[in-house]
Amino acid sequence: MNTDRQRDGSKVISRRNFTLLTGSAVAAGLAGCAGDDPQNDTGTPATDDDDTTTTGDDTNGASALDADERTVIASMPALWDFTRQIAGEGDDTVQPLNIVPVGEHGHDWNPEPATVEAIDNAGGFVYMRDFASWQDDAAATIEAEGGTAVIDASAGIDFFDSPAEDNDEHWWVDPVYAQDGVENIADGLAEMDQDNADYYQDNAAAFNEDIQELHEDFQDIVDRAELTSIVVATHDSFQWWNRQYGIDVYSPVGTSPDDAATPQDVQEVEEVMEEEGIEHVLYDVGEPGQLAESLAEETDAEILPLSPVETQIDGTPPVGGDLVMEPDWGYLEHFYEINLPTLEQALQAE
Repeated sequence: MNTDRQRDGSKVISRRNFTLLTGSAVAAGLAGCAGDDPQNDTGTPATDDDDTTTTGDDTNGASALDADERTVIASMPALWDFTRQIAGEGDDTVQPLNIVPVGEHGHDWNPEPATVEAIDNAGGFVYMRDFASWQDDAAATIEAEGGTAVIDASAGIDFFDSPAEDNDEHWWVDPVYAQDGVENIADGLAEMDQDNADYYQDNAAAFNEDIQELHEDFQDIVDRAELTSIVVATHDSFQWWNRQYGIDVYSPVGTSPDDAATPQDVQEVEEVMEEEGIEHVLYDVGEPGQLAESLAEETDAEILPLSPVETQIDGTPPVGGDLVMEPDWGYLEHFYEINLPTLEQALQAE
């Protein structure tokens, strides 16, 4: 893993205009996997003349991949964004599809059997091992049958036993390891579509420069912070921040969105907040915020949002603030619009 990537110049967040396939559009997108052109119902990705992200050399003419083979299904929102950034804007490159509907949490969402069958008709499937059982099962089945490229974005990334769980798989919330995931996806797409291999690798390198800068901005907040601890009143997806940045993450909830907090767990967190002077309760924007509200009321704390990039939301998050999320936000937007501003406040780095 390369942790020494550097970037010169001012911060640039590339925001390519891609259409998100979610909700009712998933059915249309999966129909495309079955034989229709996946662009028919989604529009051609728009170009942005001001986009400063390198996208490699333009490729002309028809791709060696047909419409079915060009559809690459991503198993959760973060992987979808990684894939679309790498895929770029070419008409003859792969076409990413986010299979998780808007408003659903990527960790506990499960597809219908017909959806899994449709994945088998796509050109590629990008997933993460040990994240959700349906993903591992689908990957194993599809790989055994052949015909669809199976890309494990977690390949070569070693999980670790965190305070939240053994074998903690939430590597993508760490911008350093996220770069490894991007490289894994780029390698998979390059092997799947060799005509555009250099284009994908160039896009991945440019996107990783943005993620490296995100890591540096994250570290800057930690370096300025008065506190080293945060409280998260929803499931704990953020322990990789502890290992990378030294942030202690306390949560009365486990790693599953379905886990429930016990009164003892809540009391222990309240004691930590009092001892360490923590004045904010954070919550995952993709989950109900009742516990965050209750905990904040008990401790006279302010509620702030966090995103593990597992949910896309069309509109305002359900708890606190006036932040409006857009359903096509990518990894960088989730961090720069939600996570970094929240951490700056919660860690008292302002």
